Amino acid sequence: MVLAICVMSAQAGIARAASQEWVATWAQAMTSSFTCARSTDAHALTATCDIASEHDPILRKATLRQVVRASLGGNVVRIRLSNYFGRMPLTVSAAHVALASGPAGGFTIAPASDRGLTFSGRDSVTIAPGAVVTSDAVRLRVPSLARMVISLYFAGAAPLADVHAMEHASTAAAVAGDAVGADSLRGRTDVIGTLGKDARHHVYVLDEVDVHASPGTRAIVAFGDSITDGAYASAPDKTWPGVLAQLADANAEPAAVINMGISGNELTVDQPGNPGYGVSALKRFERDVIERAGVTDVVVLLGINDVDRGTDAAGFPNGASFGAIVAGYRMLIDIAHAHHLKIYAGTMTPFAGFRAPGWYSPPKEAIRARVNRWIRTSSAFDGVIDFSHELAGAYKPGPLAARQVPLPPGLASICAGDTGLHPNDRGYAVMGTFAYDTLFSGHLLPRRGCR
Repeated sequence: MVLAICVMSAQAGIARAASQEWVATWAQAMTSSFTCARSTDAHALTATCDIASEHDPILRKATLRQVVRASLGGNVVRIRLSNYFGRMPLTVSAAHVALASGPAGGFTIAPASDRGLTFSGRDSVTIAPGAVVTSDAVRLRVPSLARMVISLYFAGAAPLADVHAMEHASTAAAVAGDAVGADSLRGRTDVIGTLGKDARHHVYVLDEVDVHASPGTRAIVAFGDSITDGAYASAPDKTWPGVLAQLADANAEPAAVINMGISGNELTVDQPGNPGYGVSALKRFERDVIERAGVTDVVVLLGINDVDRGTDAAGFPNGASFGAIVAGYRMLIDIAHAHHLKIYAGTMTPFAGFRAPGWYSPPKEAIRARVNRWIRTSSAFDGVIDFSHELAGAYKPGPLAARQVPLPPGLASICAGDTGLHPNDRGYAVMGTFAYDTLFSGHLLPRRGCR
């Protein structure tokens, strides 16, 4: 009875701060853990790429510890766990949240910040297939841009169906036994390899962290493909959404920024042979944007994979038409406005220098240019961020592009992370700066541009 009264009193104390509202300070778009081997230009590396694996990666009697970065600070925290793509129930036996201690890339916590989490008052929770669960709130002072550590213990076999494949950070560690409250994972048996190759660079099950924020706080969703996800960025805070979050914080703008990019994602269709690329943006918009806590704005940067569209796509293997892409945009606009969100568009970035087979062609460039003209002139969006213009510059064209007169725009070589499709840290800094200027009516200039 005394324990019950204490628990109720603590929850009531949190509830009394309730002029505040929940806002997602970090989130990640989940995809199915079914994967196949692909190169960075999205072409299959194995003959079995269209055959999904028959099981999810499984942890047994192990602790999964993951490090994420808050964009907005707060004093009350909760987390959300996802089994959306699961085919079996997933039981989490214990969960903790803490602030990270030590250098980036480590998994040590600040002991005084460690908090046990409950779910409807219980330490454990079973998540049904297709479901998500949100923890109870706990008090924890989280500074803006702080690294947070979420530890999950699985006492039994845990099929981890939901994953986000990262490309630029060491985000996950797994050790044998219950270590949710351990300050450090040193000396414990490392079992991250049981989840597969590069597992330490992925995010599993955890798809959102929320904080209490003052009314009027903005929550901005960056919704896109690999250029939003941050391919070729050196760290999560070097992506354009990461740069945007840092600029908002540095300029005292009360705003969270969450990255809902998925590499390989398309606006209009699924890619059934590679579930890791996510279902189409049209299908995931409600789950990855509308349902996120406190969302007020969304920036859409999509369409480049629709224009290229490989043979793995569900339809139109030679690329999406102008009409199909615009129709997809209009659907997102209607849904966003129906939920009272502001929706901004980023123009599709140039790719004439990209050397991957089949990517560039004059007809594809014509569609990209036509879509960008529509984005700039239609007034369909609440604002436009002209990423294409800001990233264009001197580049080495591919064979087809080199024969065009005039030479088509290309991603500036000094801002390219590869041969001309994905930006590097410099390019992402340019994108984040101009996104800030559009969203906050700013007049900042990137420290180094692309021309």
